[in-house]
Amino acid sequence: MIPDRPPRFRITVHQLHRGSSTQVIDVYGSGFIAAVATLDDEIMEVHFGSGGPPDLIEHIAEAIADEHNTRRRRSRC
Repeated sequence: MIPDRPPRFRITVHQLHRGSSTQVIDVYGSGFIAAVATLDDEIMEVHFGSGGPPDLIEHIAEAIADEHNTRRRRSRC
């Protein structure tokens, strides 16, 4: 009998430009948070997705927030 293992996720992102597709990320993990946005004039349409154990998703969200706060501080100097 095969032990029941938690699911893994594969996330791929492709850049579409002038009729060609370029893969920019292809990763596997135990959890994910993803967001895709389109900005049209002043209207932003955002789509979110997430998967994995809730505690891992919380850690990922904290890591994203920390990364973006660090970038903002660096750019202000």
